[in-house]
Amino acid sequence: SEDSMKVRKTDEQRKKDRVPHEAVVRYSIGGQDESYPARMFNYSSTGMYLELQYPPPKLGANLLIEVLEGAGSEAWSEDGAPRTCYYAKVIWKKNLPESERHYGVGLRYLSTA
Repeated sequence: SEDSMKVRKTDEQRKKDRVPHEAVVRYSIGGQDESYPARMFNYSSTGMYLELQYPPPKLGANLLIEVLEGAGSEAWSEDGAPRTCYYAKVIWKKNLPESERHYGVGLRYLSTA
């Protein structure tokens, strides 16, 4: 049907939009003080993909993501400017088969306004 064609097309567009980028990040959940380490593997104009350890954040949780470092040290500027922060919502998560303790989490950016 036409619908499945449409879906396939947006899937391809989504994949094309993704930029592979590994970075160490930390996230905190909904205004809590405690933050947890994670690793970013790619991002797009609408969101990012993280892998993290158990327990994963709940679906629909709003996260504050702080990017600590990119592949090199380009995320740290000489004058010690604040690191990049994102607000994002958990839109899907999956168990990663290599380890029970690790999860892949898909995030969609929230407006920072």
